[in-house]
Amino acid sequence: MLLNRDRANRIMDAHGLDALVAAFPENIYYLSDYYGPMFLMSRNYTLYAMLPRDEDRPAALVMPGSGVYHLEHAPTWMPNVATYLTRIDPRNIPERDFEVTTEEVDEPAPGPIMPYPTREGVEMAPRDRQLLGRYAMHAGTEHATAARALAGALRTAGLEKARIGFDDPRVCGWLHTLGLEGIAGCDALNIFKQIRMVKSESEIALLRIAGRMSEKAIDTVIDRLEIGMPLDEIGRIHAVAMAQQGGQSEWIIANIRGLATGVVEPNELMKLDSVGSYKQYRGDVGRSVYFGEPTDEMLSRIDAVGRALQIAYEAIRPGKSFKEIVDLTLKAVHDRGFPGFVIAAPHSIGLEHTDHPVSVGPQMPGEHPLAFEENMVFTLDMPYHEFGWGTTHVEDMMIVRKDGCEPITSMNTKLRIKPI
Repeated sequence: MLLNRDRANRIMDAHGLDALVAAFPENIYYLSDYYGPMFLMSRNYTLYAMLPRDEDRPAALVMPGSGVYHLEHAPTWMPNVATYLTRIDPRNIPERDFEVTTEEVDEPAPGPIMPYPTREGVEMAPRDRQLLGRYAMHAGTEHATAARALAGALRTAGLEKARIGFDDPRVCGWLHTLGLEGIAGCDALNIFKQIRMVKSESEIALLRIAGRMSEKAIDTVIDRLEIGMPLDEIGRIHAVAMAQQGGQSEWIIANIRGLATGVVEPNELMKLDSVGSYKQYRGDVGRSVYFGEPTDEMLSRIDAVGRALQIAYEAIRPGKSFKEIVDLTLKAVHDRGFPGFVIAAPHSIGLEHTDHPVSVGPQMPGEHPLAFEENMVFTLDMPYHEFGWGTTHVEDMMIVRKDGCEPITSMNTKLRIKPI
């Protein structure tokens, strides 16, 4: 199970919530363990996940009835799979306006959950029997739409008058329209992020793989770099390197003097900032490269950054604020002869690159004071750009443990020097 259930319960209690409802793919996946093709097709609001605070009430995954066969290879732990299916014969579409106040769409339609025929008089193959069994498991429980299936799941869990957190608050209004006026909803966009900020052991296992894949991919990119190579070719190399390991490239930023245009040049610092993923979990690694003979100043500055990171990692413990570590890191860089260094940026990483509460809408930066917590996975971004000098970057993935930090990636922050 991806879900850190104990943490979710504590945070729901802190916010006075009886349940959470997820409409965004990363949160549906996190709550339910299910990730399917509707996400890949960007078919938003075709799936939901609902997690009651009371563990005796049934958690629910809402999905199309026609897609339940995906549960054979991507199962969910949630006991209630609430399906929906609108049965209209495409050869005989009636004249209907589908107005919610006049259409009798809430009446269950008779018939199988799938419209496909079954050949009579033949022995079913094992896969046929498996698939028919899966469809039979969900027959007779489907609703007409995803929102109606979600409303049904909330009624089944006895949450018709609950206080519920929604990652998309519009869903609460839709439920009111469908007769659940007693639900009190709140914006839980950052509540989900707050929960996800501390990882379960299942998530940490996936993040280890994602981090190591991502470091191997960026090392492959560095090995393949050549003077004159177009910078936009680097993305293709990274994508192939991730795919060959069974992962996926999300992006790689490759730039010289702050710009990602042109080609690899000699005697220029190059920044590489890469993100790959494995089973939706992100790996995030940054490195700096130089073709030629670097100056003493370049080596000294890169060394100062690396030493400052070591000081930061040694100081991080659960309860330390992000600001404390930022201040410590910058001071350590400055004390080692790099006074102009300006940015040290810690961030949690997981299903999103920035997997912690963020300021949105009218909120100002700093709206959500952040602190390191045990079993958080994070990176400490160290980007630098100086007009007239160049661009560098390093970062590695770390796990916060009770007594310090555990590295996922190598922490090899040295300047990667390549001969001309």
